Amino acid sequence: MFSILIRPKYFESVIINLKRVRTDKYIVNLSLQGQFHRYFLLLLLFGSLYYLAGIAPSPLGSFLQSNGNPREGWAVLMEMNFYSSGNDLGTGYADTQKWNLTLQTLGWQTHHILIHQGEITRQTGEAALHFLAMNADANDVVLFFVFAHGNYLLTDVHWNTWFPQQWMSLESHEKLFIVASCTSELLLQPLYDDPSSHIHIASTEGDEYAWAGLPEEGLPIIGEIFTHFFTNALINGSADSNTDGEVTVEEAFEFATPLSRNYITSVVFPAFPDFAEMCDNTAPHPVLDDNYPDSFSLQVDLGDPPLMPSGFPPELGFLLAGIIVVISVFAFAFYMRQRR
Repeated sequence: MFSILIRPKYFESVIINLKRVRTDKYIVNLSLQGQFHRYFLLLLLFGSLYYLAGIAPSPLGSFLQSNGNPREGWAVLMEMNFYSSGNDLGTGYADTQKWNLTLQTLGWQTHHILIHQGEITRQTGEAALHFLAMNADANDVVLFFVFAHGNYLLTDVHWNTWFPQQWMSLESHEKLFIVASCTSELLLQPLYDDPSSHIHIASTEGDEYAWAGLPEEGLPIIGEIFTHFFTNALINGSADSNTDGEVTVEEAFEFATPLSRNYITSVVFPAFPDFAEMCDNTAPHPVLDDNYPDSFSLQVDLGDPPLMPSGFPPELGFLLAGIIVVISVFAFAFYMRQRR
């Protein structure tokens, strides 16, 4: 037999005696002394549940830490740089990195942002939509960004045959969909009849080409040009046209559009005259489909601080908290049994 003596600061002794009674089984006898014995176990149990809620993007987290159902942000950032055709866009996944930095600056939690850097398929796209559907409620903001060749999305992934219906079915009343690609407006057209509150943005009109800067080209901007200026505008006070202290999606769009078009006209066209000729010397026109009744803000409720250190594996957190929950339940059950 052995004993474990625990002396909490505000509680009296908790003594757990383990007695081996058979070769293959153990009986745990729990003896609790002090005025606060039951409250200690309940505190341990609910503390563990609260920990699970803090690291879990789940209904449990929403229920236990709702604080009146805060306005949270949930995002999917998808980017494809390499293609079997060899027509690669080797930006080093600059666009998803810029979006991730912008969203975190605006208060979005890291585990609320799903980043996919690699091949985009219908399967990965539907998995991303499922992530949003399972986590975001009607009071939350959902954002979906995709960067890839427009022709690839339309003809290889058949984007318009499955994405629009699933996107429109999301519960959120604040939805933002952004496409950065050539002919990107073609991916918005099936969504023009979406009755829900939303903003949809394309970096080009349906017959225009986008430009993504590559490191080897030696130009100042790496990545898709409109995305660069738009993500910067969202956290740039200069884009706050009504000086209310907050940059909305609409303000960022109006701020970024002339900057992106001017950059392509003054920097990209002179360096790549063939591209200028393809575009008839006209920079692409970003498209805004605005069906949102008010100003669309991407600033969200900060919520509670992380309950585990940076880099701590969430799976290990779930395991440890789960063990504590099980121990608490069984300990309380044994205590109640002994009182009879």
